[in-house]
Amino acid sequence: MNLLIRLGHWLLVFVVFVAALMGISWLTTFFTAERYFEGAVPSRLFPVVKTGAVPGEYELLRWHQVKAAGESAAQPFRLTEREGQFSVPDHSGFAPLVRFRVSEAAPGRQRIELRLDEDDFVIHAAYETDGRRVSPEYLRVWGPSSYLLAVFPAFVLALVAARWLRRRRQRAAGAAASAASA
Repeated sequence: MNLLIRLGHWLLVFVVFVAALMGISWLTTFFTAERYFEGAVPSRLFPVVKTGAVPGEYELLRWHQVKAAGESAAQPFRLTEREGQFSVPDHSGFAPLVRFRVSEAAPGRQRIELRLDEDDFVIHAAYETDGRRVSPEYLRVWGPSSYLLAVFPAFVLALVAARWLRRRRQRAAGAAASAASA
C-alpha cells in the first residue's frame, strides 16, 4: 500500500511539472513577443495572409514577400471571410496549417490575427491592413526556446508540490498514529 501511495505521489508531482512547463512556456511567449509601432519593419518570419487568384483561396507570405505582393494586385491583403484556415504546401512531409480571424479595426481597415502551426513552432501574429499596406502589431513564437525558459520554474514548482504532498502525508500518518494510541 505504501508503494502505491508513493507512486501516486510521484505521478502527481510529474503532472504538476508537465502542466507548469506547458503553462509557463505559453506565458513566456507574451513576455518575449515582438511588438511593433507604426512603420516598423518586423522579423522576416512575420506571416501575412494574401488572397489567392480564386475567391476563398489564400496563400501565406513572409514579410520580405509582402511589398512585391502589395504592388501587384488591387487589394491582395483584404480578406473576405471572417475566419478560416488553410494548409501551406507540403515541406518535407509536414504541411503547416494557418488559421486566421478578421475583425474591423477602423473604417476601411481590417485587423487580422493568425496562427501558423509549423513543424517545431507555433507562430501567433496580428496586423492591420487597408488591403494594400500591412501594419504589423505583434509576433509571438511558441517553440523549444519557450520550453527551455520554462524548465527551471516548472521544476521549482514540482519540488514545492512534492514537499507539500510529503508534509501532508506525514501529518496524516501522525494523526492516524495519535488516534490509534488514544
